[in-house]
Amino acid sequence: MALTGDLKTFNFVDILQIIAKDRKSGILLVEWQDITVAYYVKDGEIIFARPVDRVFRVYAERDFDLLIEKLRISKENLFRTVQRFLIERLDMKEGVFSFTPGFVRYNTNYSVVYPVENIIMMASRTLTPEEVERKISDELILFEPVEGSEERLKRVELTPEERKVFSLVNGERTVYDIRKDSGLENLTVDRALYGFLALGVIKRKKREKKQKPSIALDLLMKIIERIREL
Repeated sequence: MALTGDLKTFNFVDILQIIAKDRKSGILLVEWQDITVAYYVKDGEIIFARPVDRVFRVYAERDFDLLIEKLRISKENLFRTVQRFLIERLDMKEGVFSFTPGFVRYNTNYSVVYPVENIIMMASRTLTPEEVERKISDELILFEPVEGSEERLKRVELTPEERKVFSLVNGERTVYDIRKDSGLENLTVDRALYGFLALGVIKRKKREKKQKPSIALDLLMKIIERIREL
């Protein structure tokens, strides 16, 4: 099933989270204001990007090795296209996108200079306050680390600020506490938390509901006390 939307309401962090979670392969097409770019995705990783003038050609050229041979791009330089046509555009909010799984045949393995986890975290640093509020809307929310999170974070080049925020997530501190204890700007903290949620290295902690005393139990205790007084 194709994934479509507008970058104003569905940011790159969320798009890449879905693609990375299911390790999808296919083509992510983004119609920016100035150019249309096709991003080639293999097992959840964006390995190549190229501007296109006619969209139908993207879906006609199915063999990836033949495509890059035709375009005269070496496998070693594929990452440069990702840097130029994606990394340098993560702060742009104007455009529509569609992701269509399948279509492309990848015959070999390709080196990944920009792991999708790293791109997700880069994109989180460009989120607006309005975008962040969609997931970090309550300063009393509790977050806790997910088991194995440290291993996943090895694929991400975290900033010192992001490392500080992650170190404060322990299931006991609220968003308010993390903001206060970090000494960082609220938006910096919230962007980091948003990114960590997308990476799946933290999760929202459910508050334990306090059980109300059973009326039947209270009545039984009163009866026992009365019997003892006899």
